[in-house]
Amino acid sequence: MRSIFILFTLLHFSVQAQEYYFKQYRVEKGLPSDIVKACVQDSLGYFWNATDEGLVKYDGVKFTSYREATHSNFVKGFFTTRSGKLFAFGDLDLIEIKNYGDTVLFKKICPVSRVASDSALSYPKLLYEDLQGNIWVSESQAVVRLHQKSLKRYEFTLEHRSPQFLRSFSFFEDRKHRLHAVSFQGTVFRYNHAADKFEPITLKLPEGVEYVSVRDTMLLIGASNGVFTAGLNADGDFTNPQQYYAVPQVSFMAWLSPNKLLIATRGNRHFITDLSRGEVKQLPHIINNINHVYISRENDIWASSNEGLIMMREDLFQQADDGVADFIESITEDPDAGIIYYATSTTLYAFHRATRKNEVVLHLPTGYFQSLLFTKDGLWVANAFRVFLFSQGRIQHEFDFSKNGRFVTSLNKDNAGNIWLAIPGSPRACMIDAKRQLKYFDVPLGNEGVINAICSGREGVYIVSAGKSSYLFFKSYQDSTFKNVSIPITFSTQSDFNVADAVVAQDKLWLATSEGLLSFDHQKIERIDLGSRFSTLPVKAVGLHPEKKLLAANAYGMLLYDTKTGGNDLFNESSGLLSNTITHHGFFVSKDQTVWVGTAKGIVFSEHPLNKLTKTPRPQFILTLSNGKKVSIDHQDIPHGSFLSFEVSSITFPENEVTFQYRLLPNETWMTTHDPELKFSDLDAGNYSLEVRAKKNGPYSWSDSSHLSFTITKPFWQRVWFYMLCFAALFTVMTLVIVGIKAREKARRLELQRLIDERTNELRVSNEELINLNLEKNNLIGIVAHDLKSPLSQILSLLSLIKLTGKIDADSQKYLGFMETSTSRLMDMIGKILDVDGIESKQLNLKMERVSLDQVFNAVTDRFIDEAIKKKINIARNIDKSAIAKVDKNYVEQVLENLVSNAIKFSPLDKNVFVNLHVEADRVICEIKDEGPGLTEDDKKKLFSKYQKLSARPTGNESSTGLGLSIVKKFVGAMDGEIWCESEEGKGASFYVSFTKG
Repeated sequence: MRSIFILFTLLHFSVQAQEYYFKQYRVEKGLPSDIVKACVQDSLGYFWNATDEGLVKYDGVKFTSYREATHSNFVKGFFTTRSGKLFAFGDLDLIEIKNYGDTVLFKKICPVSRVASDSALSYPKLLYEDLQGNIWVSESQAVVRLHQKSLKRYEFTLEHRSPQFLRSFSFFEDRKHRLHAVSFQGTVFRYNHAADKFEPITLKLPEGVEYVSVRDTMLLIGASNGVFTAGLNADGDFTNPQQYYAVPQVSFMAWLSPNKLLIATRGNRHFITDLSRGEVKQLPHIINNINHVYISRENDIWASSNEGLIMMREDLFQQADDGVADFIESITEDPDAGIIYYATSTTLYAFHRATRKNEVVLHLPTGYFQSLLFTKDGLWVANAFRVFLFSQGRIQHEFDFSKNGRFVTSLNKDNAGNIWLAIPGSPRACMIDAKRQLKYFDVPLGNEGVINAICSGREGVYIVSAGKSSYLFFKSYQDSTFKNVSIPITFSTQSDFNVADAVVAQDKLWLATSEGLLSFDHQKIERIDLGSRFSTLPVKAVGLHPEKKLLAANAYGMLLYDTKTGGNDLFNESSGLLSNTITHHGFFVSKDQTVWVGTAKGIVFSEHPLNKLTKTPRPQFILTLSNGKKVSIDHQDIPHGSFLSFEVSSITFPENEVTFQYRLLPNETWMTTHDPELKFSDLDAGNYSLEVRAKKNGPYSWSDSSHLSFTITKPFWQRVWFYMLCFAALFTVMTLVIVGIKAREKARRLELQRLIDERTNELRVSNEELINLNLEKNNLIGIVAHDLKSPLSQILSLLSLIKLTGKIDADSQKYLGFMETSTSRLMDMIGKILDVDGIESKQLNLKMERVSLDQVFNAVTDRFIDEAIKKKINIARNIDKSAIAKVDKNYVEQVLENLVSNAIKFSPLDKNVFVNLHVEADRVICEIKDEGPGLTEDDKKKLFSKYQKLSARPTGNESSTGLGLSIVKKFVGAMDGEIWCESEEGKGASFYVSFTKG
């Protein structure tokens, strides 16, 4: 212990440059109050927060308040037992939290009231578990032992009452496992197990004790005037406390590592001490009044304060010197001296790694440092138009390229020890050989090429340039000239193709280009798959990293790409980079594999190996919604057709830098997303298993997978009960139909009986019906006369043809066949039309069946060819052979005959009649179009009425009774069809008939 105290006297204080990622959560981010008293992580990884507005859970996506879980809204803290139970306590509560992911249960441990009693706690402030498993609870003026369900209170005198709302008695056990209680005033009481009471001891602790803990043989104390330590002796006593660090109002302390301790205070300054180095550094963030500090499973620091909840994580990259915050142009190393050289535009620095001290080597305000390269001869520097060798504190050799009019932008050493210079704008590559002589090599750059950078490999030297046909040139060590080795680019490019940097690794050339990271092997050039976000983003720089990995810089920061697996890790400002903008020569890996990164705001280096991966915490399913309503997958099936939403969180931070992959088994394909909400719809019925894994940016590997199984139920029309319901409905309908028929027959018999009984009235009604029937008969006779004209005309035409021929040949036989068919149809038509009751009730003697209308159309059209020829009319057909309708074949023939007859009848000579038949959705559409005089608006109104004479007249002096279209409309309506006409006066007419598709 003496050596520890000597170390304490050597402590020095410094304000450290930012070493921690810092994120603050307040009311505007979802907390119900900015006053946070404590934070803890449960067994599933969820964070719980004690606030002045109740208990709050944080799942890495959102905060959820459980105000109903406690009687008082003032929750003070948490305690995790050695068996893993999580307790929360507040002014009027002591409860156990049981978190099952999508469900949280709260169990009352014991009564808590405003007034202390033998059966209830009063305003608990701290919990402690001794080695025997007893829970000790500190109150304002007492401590209470809680064993199973029994309470035992140990009162203290008024002088030991705590003046604080949050702190009171603290507990620790000595090396003999004896329990001690320390009052806020610093008085120490030892528990006498035999006498079952607390007894004061002589040795006191400092005033204002808020924190006490034991680490090995050291007692650590946080008090109102600083941090104190005391040694724990083997006999159970402890030494007189010694002040470790004077800082006012220490509120809490937490071990960050075996040698690092965070000291929190009631003020706004907080500190981290390194016991091994004897240093105390102030946190760079101002936080008002830290009440509690929790170290998470990922070693993140969670500080509960009066300004919300603060998460801090030690940066992976540390700043070499916070005094240099400029654009870093280049980095190199003297490995023997342990010096890192780096340059801004005007200044060359040397960072001594052993002492972590920075010094200015050269300051050239009129120059411009571009590139650094360390060799056995010393430090080679490219500064504006000059290249010089710096060694032993001075410039040893110098070259001036000002005559070229361009800066020297890059230096590279090949395998032979030659130094190559990139001078954009020059048509030649320049080399400094081992004798420090300049040599020039012509490069066939063409119109687009420019020397951007030079790199060397085992076989020779590469020059990277611009243009799709001039981006790469190569010279072997044996050759004396560079050749264009650019391979045609087969993938699409977004803009002018430019290569900014290159390195050789694994027998390939890796190119940093305007189209992403590319690989080249003299046979092909390929774009590297860096994921949907990064693959096509411009890469500004590329560098080598051990274990077959590459460093690549883009707008998001630095990527570490594994050439073996194809995986990549992103490092950005949340990892400790001072800026996501990395300079052209911004990568350097030192001899001990430390990665140095030059950014737009200074230089940083990795404190830990980047290739040592930590597994990302396994994601949790935090919320499941079906059609917008929360559901528990474990307890119910999901209805078919539901819109599903699964919210997942890996509960790792920063929470917005996590990539998720998921697949819905049995589908084996992984899908990648950065959205924590996974959405699915239109899933077929069946069993599914959703598998999700996560990966955090930086040196993290993919997490273990989380699985969630659920079932999409069958749609109702595939269930047994629906089949049974349909059968029952069908049975019911049939029953109702039969009952209805019988009821109608009975009603009809009653009606007839009533008519017989009312003979006089029957005679009057019969007389009226006879009169109406006689009128209808006259109408029907007119209809029959009208419809008989077409087949009779055909018969007459055929007979005329027979007379003209003078003999009966094959054609005559054909015409006689037509006559016979027409006569038979006429007989059928007369039988149906004379059925007066059928026409009146619109229940004709229909025989509805599936009819191929193409055959009917062709047959009807054929019958009118001769009439059309007489008037020099062309009948144009466009008939869909798949058109099948549910109609009466005889009636549909009459409809079509009437319409085709009218079209020819009203068409002038040398015109066309169009007969079209097509299918639209569930309807078959028949169209008869002519080029006749068309219809007036007045014609259209009376088009389908009986005995109507229209303004348009037949063009061949044919007769017209005005009954044809009224009959057509009756027939079409009887077959559940529709008929309409579209016409403009002088532009012909189109008649449309629509039937149900068969």
